[in-house]
Amino acid sequence: MKILAVDDDEHICELLSEAIAAKTSHSIVTVTSGPDAIRAIAKAKIPFDCIILDIQMPVMDGITLAKKIRKTKSYARTPILMLTAMSQKKYIDAAFEAGATDYITKPFDFLELFTRLTIAERQVAEQLALSASVSEMTALKRDLIFNTAHSLSEPIELTGVTQLVGCMAFEKHVLDMPRRQRMRTQAFAAKISTIETAYTSLSAVAFRKLLTDIGSELLSVIAHSDACVTYKGNGVFAGILPRSAGYSSSRLETDLNARLKYVPSTQIDGLQNELCFGEPVPLRTLTRGGALDALQKASERVQNHTPQTRAANLRKTVRLHPASGFQTEMERRAYETLLHDALHEVPHPTKVASAVA
Repeated sequence: MKILAVDDDEHICELLSEAIAAKTSHSIVTVTSGPDAIRAIAKAKIPFDCIILDIQMPVMDGITLAKKIRKTKSYARTPILMLTAMSQKKYIDAAFEAGATDYITKPFDFLELFTRLTIAERQVAEQLALSASVSEMTALKRDLIFNTAHSLSEPIELTGVTQLVGCMAFEKHVLDMPRRQRMRTQAFAAKISTIETAYTSLSAVAFRKLLTDIGSELLSVIAHSDACVTYKGNGVFAGILPRSAGYSSSRLETDLNARLKYVPSTQIDGLQNELCFGEPVPLRTLTRGGALDALQKASERVQNHTPQTRAANLRKTVRLHPASGFQTEMERRAYETLLHDALHEVPHPTKVASAVA
């Protein structure tokens, strides 16, 4: 260790220097006042590992000096040993409050001195190990952030959600399906409408959490054990579902976006991330290539999602659910409100013609 000893008694300084040099491999620097100690600490290119302070000193006592050392950069956890005569032990409590870690009584014997230094050396070793561990954790965190960074168009494998798999695993699952099951399956896709804003506003970790939470809510709304979903990039989730499941793009869109309002990760500076759904594409094919084509068509349909298609889907939903068979009057009103809003987004042909004229 590199030790700094501070005592206004030059004989004590000489005794400490001779004893430490003779019996240990530590190096020691001695000064005779608090101001000299502060200057020595400031000039040291390599910080001292341990500091020995006399309590009773003129100009600046050891307790005041200990407080100043604790406020100095790199010395917040450095072992500080206080030298005190037996009659001065009443000052020890104040010394500990000032930041001291141990004390040695004067006159001291060498056995006690070396024992206290061994304890201090152990503390230094533990702090170095802790610092190395913190540095390693910081590096791991940096690597984690780097490894979770993706481009906007890149597929991301999201983990921790049942039925939400990586893109390669999803395609393999589709290709390995028995032909009879494939004939009874349909592909669908949904897209986050504000994906560009989310990507530019969030960190890589927060962006991944957003996608994971949305994928989890998506599967909860679908609520079918045979459903399988993947994230393809550009805000698009693709999935498969039995045709008998009664897929409805407008219903899923309404239900999922209502749920997302209560998911904190989907709120970005007052902007609500929402999803739009495309119409499904049946996997009516006997070939594996045909199945992949159906998945591609489903993704293209959601990419081309417009207010006109949304309005048409809502009209279809209301038409297929007459008043007598609709789930509840409140649900019907919700669909009618969405239809009304969608119709206002679609330019009226007469108004467009007038504007052109």
